[in-house]
Amino acid sequence: MEEIKTIISVLAIGISIASLYFARRSWMQSNRPIITAFIATHASGNVSAVFDLVVANTGNRPATNVSLIAKPEDIEKLINPTAEDEKRKSIHDCFGPESRIPVLKNGEELSTAFGSVSHRTSKDQCLNYGSEITIKITYNDLEGRKYKSVVPIRVYAREGFGGGVWN
Repeated sequence: MEEIKTIISVLAIGISIASLYFARRSWMQSNRPIITAFIATHASGNVSAVFDLVVANTGNRPATNVSLIAKPEDIEKLINPTAEDEKRKSIHDCFGPESRIPVLKNGEELSTAFGSVSHRTSKDQCLNYGSEITIKITYNDLEGRKYKSVVPIRVYAREGFGGGVWN
């Protein structure tokens, strides 16, 4: 009889330890920064549109050292071949180490000018409308834990993504 009590006690301790482990793990996953990036329309008209690159922290903790990383050849897929060198460089710079965000508060969105599309001439068009690439986002939490997300970004009008909007 004593052996059964001992086995049950050891089993209960094991279940308690496992429960504590999973509770802590669940808490860590739900109480952390979650960083996303997307291209959003800044302004548009009947001839052209300008876009922002937006970085958002949708988690419930601040993030530090947020960096967007993309291969140069992938970035080129977003850029119109006729784009000016200055505009091309400014788009590439969004994914370089100099654009690292030191602190991004929970609930905060930061944006930067990202380019434009136009129906006038290819000279006015900086971005390839509809182009999409995958980028990597690296960041830390306040305790220094490292995170990495892989997200697609696409040049398109988010409002009316299916092709139309109500007036």
